[in-house]
Amino acid sequence: METQNLLILISILMLFCIFAGKYLSRFGVPILLFFIGIGMFLGSDGLIGINYDNPYMTKEIGNIALAFILFYGGMDFRWKTGKEIIWQGVALSTAGVLLTAGAVAAVTCFVTDMTLLEGLLLGAIVSSTDAAAVFSTLRSQKINLKGRLAALLEFESGSNDPVAYLLTIVMVGIVADPTNYTAAKVALMLTEEIVFAIAVGALAGYAAVQILNRIRFNIEGFYPIFGIALVVFIYSFTMAIGGNYFLSVYLAGLIIGNSSFILKMRFIRFFDGQSWLMQIVLFVTLGLQVFPSQLGEVAVPALIISLTLILIIRPLMVIPILSLFKVPIKEQLFVAFVGFRGAASIVFATYPLIAGIGVANQIFNIVFFIALSSIILQGTTLRPLALKLGLAVKSSSIYEMKRFNDYADEIDDIHVLGVYVSYESPAVGYRLDEIVMPKDVKVLAIRQHEKFIIPSHNTRLGIGNRLLLTCMDEEILADFCREMKFDS
Repeated sequence: METQNLLILISILMLFCIFAGKYLSRFGVPILLFFIGIGMFLGSDGLIGINYDNPYMTKEIGNIALAFILFYGGMDFRWKTGKEIIWQGVALSTAGVLLTAGAVAAVTCFVTDMTLLEGLLLGAIVSSTDAAAVFSTLRSQKINLKGRLAALLEFESGSNDPVAYLLTIVMVGIVADPTNYTAAKVALMLTEEIVFAIAVGALAGYAAVQILNRIRFNIEGFYPIFGIALVVFIYSFTMAIGGNYFLSVYLAGLIIGNSSFILKMRFIRFFDGQSWLMQIVLFVTLGLQVFPSQLGEVAVPALIISLTLILIIRPLMVIPILSLFKVPIKEQLFVAFVGFRGAASIVFATYPLIAGIGVANQIFNIVFFIALSSIILQGTTLRPLALKLGLAVKSSSIYEMKRFNDYADEIDDIHVLGVYVSYESPAVGYRLDEIVMPKDVKVLAIRQHEKFIIPSHNTRLGIGNRLLLTCMDEEILADFCREMKFDS
């Protein structure tokens, strides 16, 4: 296929996905199901018949796409509102993943001719809920959940992928060469993966925030480029030193998203779009990799495993864990049902193919069938279940709460300036109503003792206070700040 024809096909495909996604979400159809269907339509068994069978390329594309999706998932998690569910999420993403892998292995050995180790490999691959599926379904269907349910679901799905990845690479190694893996070697490998990932993710996240605040780029377009380079660096560097790159990018995103830096909302909005692009690329690629004609061979055992996982294993794993945290039963039932299997599991299923394991093709087809049935069954019933359980907040207001920066593109004529009260300032010790200000200058907020407050007329200024000032006229604002000897 000539280059221009390939580019035309890709551009049409992207536009088609965007417009179709807009209308499918209105009917409760998971957008990801459409993306993966496009890949199957284009693939070797589809009507277009593109000859694509490259597990290694699929794995690389999948890993990079998941890195960007997890990075954005970390940025979107709000620590202030979600910190109360952290230990619940950690329990689900560790103990929950291990219990799920073991239970799926038992069912697999019962309905297929796989050995226990091969069943554990399959269990490890499908042990995590899928970040891409959970993030996109909640947002595309605009499901506004009560309390901290959304935070719990997104934190679990973002944090359990790294755990499932560790289990998968361990089980791939054991199945491929059982004599080469001792308990001590596995323990050392897991320790290195976790320690290196935390170190790189934390340092990179903290350094990124410092750079964004201290080095102001002259060209605004450099900020998203910086973000892309950062994700690629964290992903590749962590991989190079033997760390868990899924954990490192998620942790870096978590730190960056919960820090303050200039142009933050535009930075986050860019990665929102980037995340959707990665999901389109990821699911279309996974659809290309599968051969639908082979799914019939595994349909019965795969359906049994899938239904058992959704209706029995997931609830038996989630409900006891959340009961320990005294989570209401309705919320337990909802979390138990929202256990999507999707892109991450299919990407992990390419690892046995690359390793040349005998049952790798059977595992890949079963995993694909499980992911597909999970997206169809759980994705289409998520909103009705939330409404039935009374866990969805129905919008009763025409107002949408936003941060000030959300309106930056709409109010270019209003100038906002952050300044510090220096020790030389004549405003030190005076109340706001005692300071003569131009009538167009307003004080939006004041940071005192490490937190911002909404000022009143009797708020007294002190050395080091941070003021957010606004004015329609930039020169008037600048003159006032010079008169008051405020530092920028």
